[in-house]
Amino acid sequence: MKKTLIYTGFGLAIVIGGTYAVLSLNGEKKEAAATTTKQVVTQQVHKVSQVELDEAAKTFSNLASIQKDDDFFYYATITLALQKLEVKGEKDFTPPNTPSTIERYQMNRANLQYLKNKVVETKASELYQKILDKWLKGDFSDIQNDLSSVQKTRAAEGGLPTKVRAQDEEQKYIQTFFGDKGLQINKRDWQ
Repeated sequence: MKKTLIYTGFGLAIVIGGTYAVLSLNGEKKEAAATTTKQVVTQQVHKVSQVELDEAAKTFSNLASIQKDDDFFYYATITLALQKLEVKGEKDFTPPNTPSTIERYQMNRANLQYLKNKVVETKASELYQKILDKWLKGDFSDIQNDLSSVQKTRAAEGGLPTKVRAQDEEQKYIQTFFGDKGLQINKRDWQ
């Protein structure tokens, strides 16, 4: 009988202690979540309008008529990345062995959101969704590896050697292909 009471007492102590620990931990998680939410709320992010998405659809319409499925996303992401990356041996922002008439797409939120929507809609490779999600958040910290991953879907190696453009070079690229409006969009979306 004494053993039963002792075991019951220990059992209750463990249950009460465990409940207290779980509830305390839950409270800490809620506080951490509230802190995280505050950080996200203070950061202003441009919300892409339907008009901007329609404009992005027009921007990519020629490529979409030529390339289908993952090929479309392959070429779109590579061309977007040219704004942020300098390809070894490029001339006037054009990679070697590339026609100067190549279509250029600005790395802006509307274009990225349009592509992300298309990736989901067409159930394209998860690689593109992962990269577009990252870029939509403004995370270009690993853009060289992102581009290499895309290029590896077509070849064993990661394609042409690149380096991240200096900010002033990226501004020149934007000015060259997208003009003052492009510079304004870039400032609105990423600065």
